[in-house]
Amino acid sequence: MSFHSIDYLLFLPLVVVLHFLTPQRWRWVVLLAVSMGFYAAWRLDFLWLLWVSTLVDYLVARRMPGVATPWKRRALLGVSLTVNLGLLFTFKYFALFANTGLQLLHGGDAGAFDPVNLLLPLGISFYTFQTLGYTIDVFRGRRKPETHLGYFAVYVMYFPQLLAGPIERPGSLLPQLHKTRVFDVGVAAAGGALMLIGYFKKLVIADRLAAIVPQILQSPSDHAPLTVLLAAFGEIYRYYADLSGYADIAIGSSLILGIRLTRNFNRPFSAVSVSEFWQRWHITVSRWFRDYVYLPLGRGKGKAWRKPVATFVTMVLVAMWHGAAWTWLAAGVITGLVMIGEGWLRRSPSAAAISHRLARIGGLTRPVEVGVQNALNRVVLWVLLIGIGSMLSAPSWAHVGGVWMQILRIPSSLFAMPGDLLSSVALVPRYLLIAILALEAYQWLDAREPVFQRLRQRRLWISWGFYLALIAVILMFGTFDKPGFLYFNF
Repeated sequence: MSFHSIDYLLFLPLVVVLHFLTPQRWRWVVLLAVSMGFYAAWRLDFLWLLWVSTLVDYLVARRMPGVATPWKRRALLGVSLTVNLGLLFTFKYFALFANTGLQLLHGGDAGAFDPVNLLLPLGISFYTFQTLGYTIDVFRGRRKPETHLGYFAVYVMYFPQLLAGPIERPGSLLPQLHKTRVFDVGVAAAGGALMLIGYFKKLVIADRLAAIVPQILQSPSDHAPLTVLLAAFGEIYRYYADLSGYADIAIGSSLILGIRLTRNFNRPFSAVSVSEFWQRWHITVSRWFRDYVYLPLGRGKGKAWRKPVATFVTMVLVAMWHGAAWTWLAAGVITGLVMIGEGWLRRSPSAAAISHRLARIGGLTRPVEVGVQNALNRVVLWVLLIGIGSMLSAPSWAHVGGVWMQILRIPSSLFAMPGDLLSSVALVPRYLLIAILALEAYQWLDAREPVFQRLRQRRLWISWGFYLALIAVILMFGTFDKPGFLYFNF
């Protein structure tokens, strides 16, 4: 069952009514049943994977406080890591390594063997990390284990964020499940408004870009160089609109039930550095890797190599979490190296001294100097984003090379054919350009004061007019025949 299906639009109101009509002590039963049904609508036979992760981590965490010996506690944690990461590796990464090995054995001829294909269980990257975070927190003594199996099962399988997050921490979601909630019209309205923004991102922007961008990147030589450049950026923006759209619908759906989920995107394209971009993009995943990978690896005094190594390893793992492909690995390696360079420049006294000296020679004030530095940082960030965008839909490294060969021809092509700019922009429908600009303007306003709160302070016809107009735009310009969200590939 997909969020943008009629089935879900009928399913959610029924769940809300059933949830609030049920006494608090039995609401976990309702949420668990509807969550299992929600997942079973995709594949009933994969429910066992959810229950394996749930039972293993529930039992391991319950056992930990009673174990005094450190090595036994580590052994229990090892059981959780082995089971969860073993299942994740088998279903998500085994085919990649197996097919790469077979291709090497056949001299690089991919057509000489039948490739290994395993169906990727929906949500496995999300609920695996959610349960692991819980077990690690119990191991570290940062929280007590949940004693009620039913509530813990809901924490793992809660349907709005089961398939694609946000990845919730136990200290955030579990207490809300125990808390008595009453239906709040204002909160539900805020959730519905957020869902509409998510549908706008997904159906009007992401799916429309999906009909244009991948085809250009898969045949770059057939298009003007500037067109290929815009397509590479369009691909990364498509991922943003699709992923953040899903997160908005998930958070909005949960808000209608009175349960607040963690924000997952915060205007990443307004970042002024690669590091800041990843702090704003897929926030719950970035924080998970920060807390459970980066900080443990980077701790330690007197060893300057720890933080760069921790940064590199973390970004490689973040990239591979996003996609089981060598292009994603390459994106992680490049991003890690760029972030190490950023960190060195930020901490280096000599780099700061050179910057100040150049500013004095140029007669720049301190604010202007900072502005120039931010502009240069943004150039690096956007070059990296375009590079990642060129890889996401590429069927082979040859296609990636073809994309960059075309991009490098931009200066000469514009000199020879000044009309390239107009022809490149003309490929994008006007309503799509307007939709992207409107979304960026909406997010800029929302960052300063939530648009929902702004509209609540206006007359009723203004707020209703805005959301009815948004619904009309989604119905007129949205694409409703796409299979699902990009998150489902994670």
